[in-house]
Amino acid sequence: MIEVKALSKQFDAQIAVNDISFRVDHGQFCMLVGTSGCGKSTTLRMINRLIEPSHGQILINNQDVTTLPPEQLRRRIGYVIQGVGLFPHRTIHQNIGTVPRLLGWKKADIDARVTELLTLFKLDAATFAGKYPHQLSGGEQQRVGVARALAARPELLLMDEPFGALDPLTRELLQDELLRVQKLLGITIIMVTHDLEEAVKMADVIAVMDKGELLQLDSPETLLRHPREGFVQSLVGGLDRSLRLLAIKQVSQVMTPLQQQPSPSVPSIAANANLRDAMALLIWERAEQLQVVDAAGKHIGQVTMHDLLQQGARA
Repeated sequence: MIEVKALSKQFDAQIAVNDISFRVDHGQFCMLVGTSGCGKSTTLRMINRLIEPSHGQILINNQDVTTLPPEQLRRRIGYVIQGVGLFPHRTIHQNIGTVPRLLGWKKADIDARVTELLTLFKLDAATFAGKYPHQLSGGEQQRVGVARALAARPELLLMDEPFGALDPLTRELLQDELLRVQKLLGITIIMVTHDLEEAVKMADVIAVMDKGELLQLDSPETLLRHPREGFVQSLVGGLDRSLRLLAIKQVSQVMTPLQQQPSPSVPSIAANANLRDAMALLIWERAEQLQVVDAAGKHIGQVTMHDLLQQGARA
């Protein structure tokens, strides 16, 4: 559990972060969202003390971060940035094993952990462990960057716009991969983004910041349905708010039992697809309902246009 209390940072006469407080529970995915210069990256860097606060307190599992030497604290917190930051003259194995080596892990344990993480991120260890960063694509480098941050089994992962420099297709694939890994490991993540679509898709809670202040902290659905007047409303409002609401939920959450035997003439959609994708398929196929299938391709339910309209409508 991460708790931030009355946190502030001032650079000379400029107030970058102004008296913000929030809490992120164990296993939650929290997104810090706002325009450039709003204080979200400064907030992130105060958590691992890359920047020292001017005022306030940060607790990780009820321990004040200032009671630990900065180097010791950072070895307990994973940190991923947009530019990846891999060491160019070290192999992928050496990059991922950096923090475990600093912590004095045995070589066999490091080797096993590197293989485990490469496999987790769908990178064949025999193929990738001996390569150097310049031999990898941007998406592969970013996977390795996240793997390195997770190598020492940190209790918290901080991410500063990690996918911002990637092309849209690679970015979407890595978002899905990170969500899969996060749910598998149960790790707490705080991530900075300026992309509301990314925040709505990935977060359990979204913190909206502007001019150094925390304006609203809520679940994606609450934020979209009940934004605070002013900046937050302008950020999340607009005609595409309904589509963002549909992107939050999976088909499995709203499907109903099949009313008739499965038919090859009725389009099918995966149970883990989001409602936005279901709506797109309905429109494309000019259909009124979709058959829902599980990972094995078995028909397990149905979802209708009416179901989706209800989910995306004003409360």
